[in-house]
Amino acid sequence: MLGIIVAIFIIYLSIKMSLQLKKHKEVFVLHGISSSKIIALQFAALLYILSLVGYILPVSMLDLIRPIPIGFLLLLPGIILGKKLSNAMECIGIDSASRAGRTANNIMWLGIGVGIYISANVILGLMIGSIGSNNSF
Repeated sequence: MLGIIVAIFIIYLSIKMSLQLKKHKEVFVLHGISSSKIIALQFAALLYILSLVGYILPVSMLDLIRPIPIGFLLLLPGIILGKKLSNAMECIGIDSASRAGRTANNIMWLGIGVGIYISANVILGLMIGSIGSNNSF
């Protein structure tokens, strides 16, 4: 039950942060960040939802046998681009640029949080599965 609430909260935050980034678009462009990078970061924030849905669907069981599940690869663009844009905006020193940088930084941390959430669920699922198989006679 708590996992479903967390998943809904992650979906809500992904959409909210993507829309917040749109509000700061003028500030990013004013300070030399191309609008294509901003659109890419907005799209990357929405990929977090796809990663989460991919984990929830039964197809994600196939990801357990691969070294890097595909859902984690969907998190990387948002984390990397969010960090780059955040660092670029924090160096400017203007309040509006700093707020825009914090929004990009929040998108990066949301991606890291989604990765931790999915990893914890996979590890707990494997632990519970191995405990159940050891007790059977």
